[in-house]
Amino acid sequence: MNNYKRVNALEIRRLAMRTFVKDIKGNVALNIFPILMRLVAMYFGTRIYNSWLGELGVSFSNPQAASERLTEISQQMANDPSAATKYALSLTPGSSVIVFAFMFFFVLVCTGVGYTMLDKMRNPDYEINALKDSLQVFSGNFFFPVLFITTMLGVFIEAGLSLYIIPGIWFFLIFSQSFYVLKDDVDKNKTWSIRSAFLSLTKSSRMMRGYKTTLFFICFEFLLWEIVNLMTHEILSIWLHPYEQLTLAAFYAKISEANDANSNKAAA
Repeated sequence: MNNYKRVNALEIRRLAMRTFVKDIKGNVALNIFPILMRLVAMYFGTRIYNSWLGELGVSFSNPQAASERLTEISQQMANDPSAATKYALSLTPGSSVIVFAFMFFFVLVCTGVGYTMLDKMRNPDYEINALKDSLQVFSGNFFFPVLFITTMLGVFIEAGLSLYIIPGIWFFLIFSQSFYVLKDDVDKNKTWSIRSAFLSLTKSSRMMRGYKTTLFFICFEFLLWEIVNLMTHEILSIWLHPYEQLTLAAFYAKISEANDANSNKAAA
């Protein structure tokens, strides 16, 4: 087993950065839709957040009064935990539908971007068509199975998070490669089926054996960068989003190569 091929986070980051630097303009153009969506989400999210604070009687134009009001709310929730629902941020049913639709569209576009970046890594001569490639998931071969996997992942992760945080993270890690597995299956078989969508979840679980910790720390790095990005009001997304998508694609490219190599060794 010690002779089996392994990959590490450093070589994944190097591959992602190397691919990004080779075609900065093409990679940014490919990610233009998700970058714009992140900027839009930041704008409306800030407005919703400020509106919610206004309803709570918190205004940062007067920092001292805001601090006193937040302290008062904290004390009320500490004395009566049921009071938390009174202060929780809530959306109208119509707004919730819009948010979920926005998130679904964002995931679908990011999946198409990831597919293109994977193709670019495997074939350096691949010519990026920003509009066509970023929207490729909306084609007949990918749309329904990707929508199905997105829904299943949402159910698994939400169920895990509702129990404890750790099961939700665990489900995310083991099923994280499902979209890429589906792409390789569709590219190979030139068609899709519900069975292939189900199998992509199973194959992802097998592929992630021994790599969950690696992906966890990669995502933790993303989290730290996203915190910095919030301070720039998502402007950093112009670089950060393509880098994140490239890193995830590089992760799959490397572990799929390692799994294939290990399978060949085991069969020999």
